[in-house]
Amino acid sequence: MTALAILVLVLLASVLQRITGMGAAMMMAPFLVVMLGPHGGVMLTNVLAGCISAVMLASVWRRIEWRRLTLLIPAAVLVMPLASWIAARSPGGPLYIIVSCLVLAGLTLAVFLSRLGRRADGPAVRILTGVGAGAGTVLAGVGGPAMAFYQVLSGWDPRAFAASVQPVWITLSICGLGSKLLFSREEFPTLPWWGWLACLPLTLGGLRIGRRVGRRLSTLTASRIVVGIAVIGALLSLATGIVALLQ
Repeated sequence: MTALAILVLVLLASVLQRITGMGAAMMMAPFLVVMLGPHGGVMLTNVLAGCISAVMLASVWRRIEWRRLTLLIPAAVLVMPLASWIAARSPGGPLYIIVSCLVLAGLTLAVFLSRLGRRADGPAVRILTGVGAGAGTVLAGVGGPAMAFYQVLSGWDPRAFAASVQPVWITLSICGLGSKLLFSREEFPTLPWWGWLACLPLTLGGLRIGRRVGRRLSTLTASRIVVGIAVIGALLSLATGIVALLQ
């Protein structure tokens, strides 16, 4: 039953990922953590989310705006070791709460500025976005909100954004999985052989459904969905931190 539930998550996450470019990890992580434990759940989330992005990459390759990623991805990768060091030496609850509050404040500011017609982009903004995505992924499992912040603040077209962030998720998934395997003694979670085989057709099917749904959405609606997903992810992380403090 666990394997079947995971496959359903893969299908739904693929649909969401194709529509908005993000959200697969956020959708799967809470359920996989409950089913497999915190370490195993996060590791499997990294693998599955990275695979979904890798499969999607082939269909959106021509739309990727690499110039926006040349500073963003290196910044995300370089900050992850420091963030891992901080996470290993700090209580988890306060970290989740601090990161979540910063994310919510940043998203609120970005939406406010966008409604005033003000945009911000450039090397500094992209580096800060990468730092936020990399650190957020390690410290609280919320890399998506930082990218949503940049999308709103820079006025990045949602469809170009959905394509361009896939290399970011692949990189963060690989680095996140590597960190878990390096610093955790937990064994890598496994699925039955038929479960791994089923992941590919389910991912392809979910991406196809998401593509059809995405074509019917306006640019404004797609942008709102991206922000909504980011807010939900931050709120889930905040709730995780509060629960950790109360235990």
